[in-house]
Amino acid sequence: MGFPGWLSHQQYLASYRADGDRMALLLGEAAPDAPVPTCPGWTALDLLRHVCDVYSHKVAVLRLGRSLHPGEWTLADAMDQATALDWHDSVRAELAALLAELGPDSACWTWMEGVGEATTGAWARRMAHEALVHRVDAESVLGRPLAPAAEGLAVDGINEILTWMAGDPDVLTSDGADDGTAGSVLVDFGGDGDGDGDGGGWLVDLPDGAQTVTLVESGSSADARLSGDAFALDLHLWGRPAELTGVTEESGNEAVLTRLRARLKIAAQ
Repeated sequence: MGFPGWLSHQQYLASYRADGDRMALLLGEAAPDAPVPTCPGWTALDLLRHVCDVYSHKVAVLRLGRSLHPGEWTLADAMDQATALDWHDSVRAELAALLAELGPDSACWTWMEGVGEATTGAWARRMAHEALVHRVDAESVLGRPLAPAAEGLAVDGINEILTWMAGDPDVLTSDGADDGTAGSVLVDFGGDGDGDGDGGGWLVDLPDGAQTVTLVESGSSADARLSGDAFALDLHLWGRPAELTGVTEESGNEAVLTRLRARLKIAAQ
């Protein structure tokens, strides 16, 4: 069934598989110690191990149906590149099969709150965006042009990071979450990103201790604005550098933008 405004379960799984395939291909060509420009301090092997750990964790969550205790999922910490590449192929295939078998509406533990929480569909959505962003990281290792995001995924990704990540209750109660000033930011993707030509933007209201995200028309009124191609905006919100992601523009009340940046930084830790 899915949830209003989301892509379909099948779309998430297709994107997850495609981006995972591309990441595996790219990291198979990279030297293990090659730096990851989008993740300072990481090597290509660090990136690969991280993604393996994420997928392994989700497999265990889906199989057990609850939050996990340390030691209940396999970690790639000690794996060399060849072993980690094999594990990446194996564990992501297992995760895709589990998500397909369970469908979007099965009850499942997640840390996310709001519409769609506690479902396997939420994990399919999260893993599609995980695979997208880290596929971009792998492209940066080899200096390859970015492959486009699946249709509609970037617009959905902007919503996901603004609601489930930066808008998570644990983020909103963290030190620094109310830095800057209350107000609104329009993340304006114009006519790009959703495939229907209508365009739009996500309006983020940032009061003290809360955050709401609403789909509005491109050019709607706000205290501050981030504008650009939807894929560039999605990556920008995830902290990927402008020289990789493409042109985005910021304007308006700088103190309101400071608040949004503070919450995004906390969410990405």
